Amino acid sequence: MEFSDRLSNLRQLLGQSARQPVEDERLLQLYWNRAELKKELSRLQDERHKLIEQLNKHEATFARNSEQLLQLEEFLGNPETGPHGLVYFQLRALWRASSAKVARFAQQLQQQQADREQRRQVLEFDRARRQQLADFDRRIAAARSRADMLEAQLKLQETKLEKMRGFWNYARRRRLAEEIAAEREQWDLAATEVTDLSDDRIALEEKAPPALQGISVDGRRIVNTAVIAYAQQLVVAMSAGGLAVLAKETITKRVFDMKYGTREDCSRLMTLLREALAIVKNEKDDLSGLKERTDALRAVAAYRSDADTVPLTDSIGTLPVPVAPVSGLETGNKAGVNVLVDDYWDLYQALLQ
Repeated sequence: MEFSDRLSNLRQLLGQSARQPVEDERLLQLYWNRAELKKELSRLQDERHKLIEQLNKHEATFARNSEQLLQLEEFLGNPETGPHGLVYFQLRALWRASSAKVARFAQQLQQQQADREQRRQVLEFDRARRQQLADFDRRIAAARSRADMLEAQLKLQETKLEKMRGFWNYARRRRLAEEIAAEREQWDLAATEVTDLSDDRIALEEKAPPALQGISVDGRRIVNTAVIAYAQQLVVAMSAGGLAVLAKETITKRVFDMKYGTREDCSRLMTLLREALAIVKNEKDDLSGLKERTDALRAVAAYRSDADTVPLTDSIGTLPVPVAPVSGLETGNKAGVNVLVDDYWDLYQALLQ
C-alpha cells in the first residue's frame, strides 16, 4: 500500500473517531427529549381526564338544576301550591336579611370594642411613659449635677496646678496632676451618663404606642353577649305569626315540602312578612330594651373555661316564641327557642371566637 493510501485511511479513522462523540451526544439528547415528551404527554392525558370529569360533573349539576328549576316553575305556576312557594321564599329573604343585620351589628360592636381597648391601651402606655420620663428627668438632673460639680472641681484643680511653680513643687504638681486625671475620668463618665440618659429619654418620648394585638377575652365576651341579645331581640320581633320559627325551617326544608295552610293563611303570612322585612331593612335599629336584655344575659352567661368567649348554650336560656299552626301544633302554642342551639340568623358566624 502506498504511503498516501495509508495516510488517507488514517485520516478516515480519525474523522470517524471525532464524529463518534458528537453522534453519541445527539442520541443522548434525543433520548432525553423523548422521555420529556412522554412525561408531558402523560401530564396532558391526566389533565384531560380531570377536565372530562369536571365537565361531566358540571353537566350533571346543570341537569339537576334544570330539573329543579322545571319543578319549581310547575310548583309556583300551580294555583294550589304557588302561594306556599311565595311564602317560603319570602321567609328565606327574611332569614337572609336578619342574618346580614346581625352580622353588621356584630361588626360594629367589634370595631367599637377594638377602638375602646386601643384607646385604653394608649392611655395606659402614655401613663407609663410619663412615669418613665419623670424618672429619666430625675436621673438626668442627678447626673448633670454630678457632672457640673466634677467640672467645677476640675477647674479649681487646674487653676491650682497652674499656680504651682518652681522645682520644689515638682512632687506636689505630679500628685495634683494625677488627681486631676482621675477626676477628669470621673467627669467623662458623668457626662457620658447624661448623654446616654438624654438619648434614651428622647427615644422613649418618640416611641409610638403599640398596636392592638386583638380584642381581649373579656372584650370578646362583651361583644358576643350583646350580639346574642340582639339575635334574641330579632327573634322576639319576628315572633308574630311564628315568622322566626318558619324562617328557620326554610334552612333545612325544601320549598316542595312546605305548606302554610289555606290561601288566606298564606296571604296573612305575606302581610306579616312585608312588615317584618320593613323592620329588618330599616337602617335605624330599634335598640330599646337591648341593654337590659344584654345585662340580664351577662349576669347568667357561663363559660366552659377562662379562654372561651361563647357562653354555654344552657346558660343563656330559651325564648317562648309563638309557633304558627302550619308547623303541626295548635294555635297559641309556644316553642322554646335557644338562639345558640338553633343558630338563629347564622349567629355563630357573627360571634368572636
